[in-house]
Amino acid sequence: MFPTTLSVDEQIIEAATRLEDGDPTLRVIAGRVFRLPYARLRARAAVQNPRRFNILEEFVLRAAAELSPPPAPGELAVLLGLDPLFIEATLAQLEALKAVGRGRGGVVSLTPLGLKYFKDGQALQPAEHKVVNLIYRAGLDDLQLWSPPLAAPAGAPVLPGLADGARENLAAQAQAAVTPARVIDAAEAGGLGLHDPAEGRLLTTVDQVAVDDLGFAACGVLVGQSTLTGEGRLIAVDLDSQAQEPNLQRRLDEWLKARRVKLADFLPPPAELETELGTPPEGAAELPEYQKLFQAQLKAGTTPDGVELLRTGNQRERAREMLRGVQHTLLLFLPRLTQATAGPALLAHLEALAGRGVVSVIGWGTADDREHEPAAPEPAVSEGLERLRTPDGLPAALTWWVGSLYGQDALADHTLLATTLPNVLVNADGRLPAGTATYVVTKPELVSAALEDFEPSLARAARQAWQAASRTPEQARLTLVRCCQTWVAVRRPGEALSQFLKLAATLADEAPASMLVAWELFTTLCLSLARIPAPELDDMGATEAVRRAIPEFLDWADSALPPAGQTQPPFVAAFHDLLVRNSQLADDGLPQLLAETSKTWSEVALAGGARSTSEVFSRPVDATAAAKLDKPKKRRY
Repeated sequence: MFPTTLSVDEQIIEAATRLEDGDPTLRVIAGRVFRLPYARLRARAAVQNPRRFNILEEFVLRAAAELSPPPAPGELAVLLGLDPLFIEATLAQLEALKAVGRGRGGVVSLTPLGLKYFKDGQALQPAEHKVVNLIYRAGLDDLQLWSPPLAAPAGAPVLPGLADGARENLAAQAQAAVTPARVIDAAEAGGLGLHDPAEGRLLTTVDQVAVDDLGFAACGVLVGQSTLTGEGRLIAVDLDSQAQEPNLQRRLDEWLKARRVKLADFLPPPAELETELGTPPEGAAELPEYQKLFQAQLKAGTTPDGVELLRTGNQRERAREMLRGVQHTLLLFLPRLTQATAGPALLAHLEALAGRGVVSVIGWGTADDREHEPAAPEPAVSEGLERLRTPDGLPAALTWWVGSLYGQDALADHTLLATTLPNVLVNADGRLPAGTATYVVTKPELVSAALEDFEPSLARAARQAWQAASRTPEQARLTLVRCCQTWVAVRRPGEALSQFLKLAATLADEAPASMLVAWELFTTLCLSLARIPAPELDDMGATEAVRRAIPEFLDWADSALPPAGQTQPPFVAAFHDLLVRNSQLADDGLPQLLAETSKTWSEVALAGGARSTSEVFSRPVDATAAAKLDKPKKRRY
């Protein structure tokens, strides 16, 4: 029902909904999943625990650091008065820690590492080696603990902004990224306690780095648009958590600023953005009133009242909700009548409405005049619409060329407006076509303003068609019926009655045998008005118009009685009696008259097998034949 090119991949639609729920000024207009090259790595990390020196170790370190010349083991034993075996054992421990070394004659000296230990007052125990599995993502230059990424669809594009050769150089870049500091950061972010000085664990070195696998991970990017300014921005999404992905977000922001990527790079392909809407007029058009009100309420920090901008994924449900609520009239404006805009999907909706007695009036056309219209309605579409009938047998879908359309508008029961326009995204490169935007308007004054803009074009189309059809009313009776229905649909029953009374006068004077056309039109008007709630009938001025029309019509109808030997169809006789009884219509009598007309139509015309008004009003009935048909048959006993 609502034309849309909103394209948000199902894998990130939850993220889009969360963002819109959290920020009323943000609308997500697209969301795609991209492929991001990654490398799976394996490395060996050396984890060491610090320990304090004992008294003997401290003495040996101090002697090696301060005595000159450096002492030999025997000299250290004499100084301390200890057995040389204790000194040798201590030196073996310090050598294992690479804190001391031995020179010529066995003299003991501090290594640079030993000097550091001496100053710190503690040493690191021999390393414990652990294997660490990591993932490195190209372009983002981020290193994390390995977790199997979501596989990207084979047909998904590679993330825009990646440098040429990013995948070819990925292995070398990934290996170079595996440094102790970055492994420490990755382990800490992943909750792996390899490095915790407070607990006495230090990750000191990383070696034996190897690439186990290269692949593509899935990453999501949403294109958001400010409903206040029209400006767009990119939002990175983690597919697992549906939350924003900070590492990818930082990179996207950098790339946008450096003009390495554009918003257009993240929109669906142009073919997916094409709509059957027309081309907006050139130049910056003034915002419609409903959009001004919507933006003013958002700026004021209030929830928009009476105007709703449809958000991610809720167009179909809102369309179904709107259609379920239509009671009698749907005015629909489509730039083009094609399979894309009015094909099986829309036809099914209109058929369901027709089954409930709803009449749909469709205006179409993009050109300023009919002669320059680029494309006529597709035959399959026109034929499908023409077949639709209400339960009363009236046409249920009336199509008229109105022209100058570039958006789609639907007005339900003169109280609700759904309007869809081509959407434009504002960015550093200018104004970018970006699908559509649909507003649902329920504020009465805004809907009334829209009706004042749209209804005259349909009334004018019906008026032009009537002028041509009234020259040959017998042959063009279906067009005349559609004109009458349209005038009722656009709240102009007075114009319909005025036009058909002129036609009735002409027929009575010049073609009495064709007077049934006038009866058909009056019946059509009453059946059409019967669908309208009583309060709206008063607003249309229908009561006064019908009150004036009945006596005048009866004068013309009675002056054009059928020739001798012929009688009026049964419904005409019954309807004539009904009009005579209501020739002095009371102020509140119209709803009753319309209800009785509908009842008579059902009991006399439809119950007799008629499926449309043309079958009832085609020709007068031969009186003799009718009498024979009505005469009871003899029964056998």
